Amino acid sequence: MKNKVFLYEEQLLEVLASNVEQTTGVAYEWRGEKVYHVYTKAPQVAPAGYPAVAYIRVFEDKKAFEESREAFYNYLFDHFPKDGTHLLLICLYQGTEKLEHKAHLFDIDTVVDCDIHFIPKKSELYSRSKGLLETEYMEQCKVLIIGLGSFGSTIAVELAKSGVGEFILMDMDFMELHNIARHQCGVNDLGRYKTKAVRDLILQKNPFAKIETHEVSVVKKYQLLHTLMAKSDLVICATDNNTSRFAVNQAAIKLQKKVIFGRAITRAEGGDVFVLRPDAKTCYACLINDDGTNKYSQEEEISTTKQLEGLVPAYVSPEDKDVLVQVGLSSDIMPICNMIVKLFLIELNRYTPTAMPYLAKEFTYNYYFWANRRSRYYTNYRPFNDAQGLPTILKWYGTDIPANENCTCCN
Repeated sequence: MKNKVFLYEEQLLEVLASNVEQTTGVAYEWRGEKVYHVYTKAPQVAPAGYPAVAYIRVFEDKKAFEESREAFYNYLFDHFPKDGTHLLLICLYQGTEKLEHKAHLFDIDTVVDCDIHFIPKKSELYSRSKGLLETEYMEQCKVLIIGLGSFGSTIAVELAKSGVGEFILMDMDFMELHNIARHQCGVNDLGRYKTKAVRDLILQKNPFAKIETHEVSVVKKYQLLHTLMAKSDLVICATDNNTSRFAVNQAAIKLQKKVIFGRAITRAEGGDVFVLRPDAKTCYACLINDDGTNKYSQEEEISTTKQLEGLVPAYVSPEDKDVLVQVGLSSDIMPICNMIVKLFLIELNRYTPTAMPYLAKEFTYNYYFWANRRSRYYTNYRPFNDAQGLPTILKWYGTDIPANENCTCCN
């Protein structure tokens, strides 16, 4: 199998436009897999792999282009040590009809040919989504995601895959070891702000995305929340407490913005999604009782000890707090994340000439709920294999939550 060399098409075009005969770049090698990713300028995301020197040379003479392999070998054999160092030469020749290209790899004491693959311009990245989504419209859309934990990180990556072009990410927390099991980021991101780590994930899916990050609390930086929400097309609230959700809810009501709220309940036994629409009479606060519990589903999943602040006495030991943390499986929160993504795409493409407006006629509820297993609060659900038309697990249900006449936010 030949070595594979991947090169960004836009970077290549910049080299050709500069009219230089030769430029230097860096190649990152997936050692043992014969794969190299070449950059002519610093990448936005720290690349994986082992670095090697790459030369990009533009030939004006066709004969010199054709003899580049032998010339490359002779030069390197005389000037470079045979210590296993890898060097790449990418050769370009602008013919009368097309650009000719080839690549050579110097490996110990021999030169081998490589296949070049171009990473296309952004207009081609999501061409397969056309018809289902208005890809050019999606490039211009700006989403504000508040909370970049296991929910927010999953949703952000899925939206990047869908072709959303602009992101604003808000979260004040760092990546910690206990996050790894369900978060999209891994051990290499430990200690980093979640916003920065998720930004890099988005850029891996869409290197042309425009991303703002804000490492702040939406409760403490309420005016900033207003400013960022005002310039967003749609908001996703994936935080893990009602205090922050209320702040988002209140800002959205004032600004007449659409927000999708999502969460899991204890040990991800289930979860729910609420859609706040600008013309609706029901807001997120209408779902909440005076004691802070949700009227229509059970207590919230406690996934970190930080969530316990204010809920348990200060004298409770860290060990006892750890016992109260009850985290569900990553596979249990995925259906909830997927529903949020689906609702986002429906709401965003409601009036575009795609398949989404047809779905919009069906997804009209403001509240959706899901159960993963028949335990605790879902013991009365029918077995999955004998539902008899009654509520069961692993199935979405929707309803319209009525407005609370005494709600201090929307009434």
